[in-house]
Amino acid sequence: MAIGMFLTPSLANAEADSIPAADGALRTTTVAAGASSTISGTEFKLQGISIGMNESELLGILGEPARKDLSEYNFEWYIYNQNYQRYIQVGVQHGKVVALYTNAQDWTGAGGIGFGSTRQEVEAAYGSPLASLKKGNTIYKFKDNGGEYSLHQVGGVYATLFYDLSRKNTVTSIQLIDQNIELSFKGFHGKPSERLRESFEREVLDLTNAVRVREGKKPLEWDDEIADTAREHSADMMKRTFFSHDNPDGQSPFDRMKQDGITYRKAGENIAAGQTSAIFAHENWMNSSGHRKNILSDFERLGVGISFGGPYQVYYTQNFFTPPSAK
Repeated sequence: MAIGMFLTPSLANAEADSIPAADGALRTTTVAAGASSTISGTEFKLQGISIGMNESELLGILGEPARKDLSEYNFEWYIYNQNYQRYIQVGVQHGKVVALYTNAQDWTGAGGIGFGSTRQEVEAAYGSPLASLKKGNTIYKFKDNGGEYSLHQVGGVYATLFYDLSRKNTVTSIQLIDQNIELSFKGFHGKPSERLRESFEREVLDLTNAVRVREGKKPLEWDDEIADTAREHSADMMKRTFFSHDNPDGQSPFDRMKQDGITYRKAGENIAAGQTSAIFAHENWMNSSGHRKNILSDFERLGVGISFGGPYQVYYTQNFFTPPSAK
C-alpha cells in the first residue's frame, strides 16, 4: 500500500511555494501468531447494535440510514452520518447485521475495550494479533503494518482495532466483520463497479468529517468539481502506472486544479493506493503526520476520486480547498 500528501501554505498566491509530496509508505497487515479468546462476538455492541442482529431491530434502534453504500464484501453499509459525533457504519446482508465500524468515542466492546484503550489492553483481552487467515485452500499471510491496526478473532467475529500512533498507540476506531462473511470473501479487494467507487468516495468524506468533528473541527462540504479533478488523477495514476502527486507530464495538484477552473485560497491533496477500503485508506492517512494535517486543517471543501485497476488495484485521491472568497 502507498500514501502521499501535498499541501499549500495558507496564502492566496502560494502555489509556487507548495510543500513537496511525502514519499509513499508501504504497509499491509498484522504480526504475531493469534491466541484464542473465550469472549463471544455478540458481546460487541456499538450504539446498541451487534453482529447477528435482525435488520428490523437495527432500524428500531438507529432508524433509517442516511444512505446505503456497497462494501468490498458485497454487503451493504448502512451509513449513519446524521451526527458525526456518533458516526457508525452498519453492514447488512440478507436481513442481518454482519459488520460494524465506528470512529466515535462513545463505545465499549467485548472485554471492556473501547476508544482510547492501549495496544497492551487489547492483546490482554483478545490475544496476539492474527498472523494469517485461511480462506478455503488459501492461506493469506500478513506483513507488518507498522502497528497501525491489529486483527483478532473474537468468537465468531473478526475485529480490526485501528490505533492512533500519535497518541501512544491507543485505539481510535474499530471494524467488526462476521466470520462467515470474511472467510467466504476470496482475497481482500472488492469487485470494481461504479457503485463501489461512489461508495468509497462518499465514505472518505464521512470518515474525514467524523474525525474532524471528533477533533473539534468543522465538517467539510462535498465539492463535485474538485471531486472530478481528484477522480481524474486517480484514473491517471492507474492507467499510466505511477504513484505521485505530479503526473508524468509534470503537472502538480495545483496545475490540475487551475486547469479545471478551480480557484482557491488554500488547497491540499492526499493520495493512497492499494488499501482495501475507504476505511483502511482513511486510517492509513491518519497515521501519517502530513496526511493527518491535511485532514484536520481549516479547509472548507473536499472532493474524493477513486479508480480501480492498475498494479495497486485501487487508487484514492483527496483534494481539499478553501475558496478565495472564504473568510
